[in-house]
This record gives sequence, C-alpha cells and structure tokens, in this order.
Amino acid sequence: MRQRGILNYRFIFLALAVAIFSPGVIAEVLYLDSTNGNDTNPGTREKPLSTLGKAAILVNNSSNSGPTIIKILPGIYNLTQAVVLKNSRPYTEKDRLTIESSVLPDDKGWKPQLMPVILSTEDPRNPEKPDVMTGTYGLKIKLSHVTIRGLRFLGSPVPNNMYAPIERIDKGLEDLLVTQCMFVGDKDSFDIYCPVIATGHKFVVDHCVFHNCHASAVFWDGPEGISGKNNVMRYCIVDGGFISGVWTCRTSDDFEFHHNIVTDTEYFWMRKKTERPIRYKLNDCIINVNKFSGYGIESGPIGETGAEITYDLTNVIKGARISLVEDKNIRDYLHVVPGTFGCDLGAGLFKEK
Repeated sequence: MRQRGILNYRFIFLALAVAIFSPGVIAEVLYLDSTNGNDTNPGTREKPLSTLGKAAILVNNSSNSGPTIIKILPGIYNLTQAVVLKNSRPYTEKDRLTIESSVLPDDKGWKPQLMPVILSTEDPRNPEKPDVMTGTYGLKIKLSHVTIRGLRFLGSPVPNNMYAPIERIDKGLEDLLVTQCMFVGDKDSFDIYCPVIATGHKFVVDHCVFHNCHASAVFWDGPEGISGKNNVMRYCIVDGGFISGVWTCRTSDDFEFHHNIVTDTEYFWMRKKTERPIRYKLNDCIINVNKFSGYGIESGPIGETGAEITYDLTNVIKGARISLVEDKNIRDYLHVVPGTFGCDLGAGLFKEK
C-alpha cells in the first residue's frame, strides 16, 4: 500500500514536470521599462531590461522552444539603429513571438498616455552628401509568426529619409500580425514614410490608426514574385495620408480590405504598375480622398490607374466627412468622435465596445 502511494506521488510529480517544462506551455517572457530598467538585468518583471535592442539580442540568442513575449511598459523607447529579430527557433502560429504593451487598449484603465512610444533617431546620412535620400527602419522582422500589439510609433527626425517603423522584407516569411498600434507622423519633424511594410503571405494589419503618414500599409510582392496570399487590412483608421491609405504590389485577389476608414488622403489605393487585370473586393468602408486609385513607385505616385484595375464595392461610402477626436488626453484620441457618422463601424484601436 505504501509503495503504491509512493508510485502515485512519483507519477504526479512527473506529470507536473512534463506540464511545466513541455514546449509551448510556458512562454519565455521579457519585460522592458525605459525608466526603471537596465540592460544588465535578466528581463524579469522585478528586474526589467531598458531597451528593445537588448531584448532582441536575448531573443535572437535563445535556444528555448515555445512562445516568446516581450512586454513593454509605458515610456519612450528610442532606437538609435534598427532592431533586428532573426531567431531561427521554430515559432508556430500558436507559439509565436509577441511584442506588446503591458497595458492594451481594451484593458481596464487604458489611456493613450500608457502606450509605449517607439521612435527612431538613427541618422544614416553621409556627411559629404547630406541631401541624398536615405532609408531607416524600426523593427526588422526576420522570422515568421510574429505579433506586434498596442504600441505607438513616432517618425524619424532625419530629413529626406524614408522611415518604416515595422518591416518584414523576406519573401520566405509568413504570418505577421500588427494590431492595435498607432502610427503618428509629422511631415516636417517626425516623418513616417511607410508605417508597416511586408512581403510574403499572411500579413495582417488590424485595428490600427495611421495619422499623417505617407503610405499607411504596404503589401509587397510574394515569394519568387508570385502574389502574396491571405493578406488583410481591417478595422483601421487612416487620416491625413500624404500618398495613400493602402499600397499593394503583387498581391493576390484574396486580399481582404474591410471596415476601414480612409479620410483626408491623397489617394485611397496605390499599387505597382501592372498590365494584367486586377480586381479587388472591398466592403464596409468609409472613404474621403482626393483620388481613388493610382500607380506608384518608391518615390511616390506616377498617375491614376486605368480600366485594368477594378474594385467591387459593398457597403462602401465615398465622400462622407469624418470627425476625429483631436485631444491627446482623451481615450478616443484620433478615433471617430462618439455619436458622429462612422463611429459604429468599429474602426480603430478598440476590439471591444
């Protein structure tokens, strides 16, 4: 009887050990605090790191299996160079790399001031040729199955610089979700050329706000030049776009575009020049722009599209004026003013009403 009891205890102990240490059960979690953290810390809740660069080094060098979560506390995080995430560990759709705010927009007590602010001061200019166009990045994603959630991105102060806060330029990658993020640019001080840009499949931009950027989301070519599939832009607000609300290159006809508001923007839709007919399906959107559809290259628009680019519109309202909240201290900052036209569409940071 005593031996059976010992065996039972051993079985329970082994079961608990398997449950605790099995891949995919416990996430690897790193905490960032720009005010109280230190990059000599291990990155625990009690002893957080201070920079995204150090967090990336730890993630890239980790040989653990299962998911990784980088929790970013409120504060300002300055990137003096691009943060590259390139760990070759086998993340999956379920066990993914997540970079997120410690307080998310749907959490109780959330307010805009709690969003971690990410900005870039990298200066790539050649002192001998300071007027040459340059390009810099914030987060460079070099792996599949990544979520970026609840962060606020500002632009770059470097003039004549095409800055992209989030980039995934690798046609062999898939599954990047950018959700509940805010991108706030200023053409004369902190410019954002392209807030999010990605190649490959399953690039999803969800419940984001883009304010005074050039081209909000760019869906680049798929692998080996074929069309990128399963790409989505939904429940987003684009306001004051200097070029376009969305930019597609070689993007499959299954591209989903719905429940978006695009207002006070030069072009609604921009894409790479094509000779073959392309048809896009749009539904449940509000659009108030100068021009509907155009062709563009890296430096900007080159003219409006012709009959080869067509759009199937379902419940799409054109030309309606949208009023957005301008007070930075209000929870609904840069969202449709409550009680006005468009507030019931669900576009913006909040997934829960």
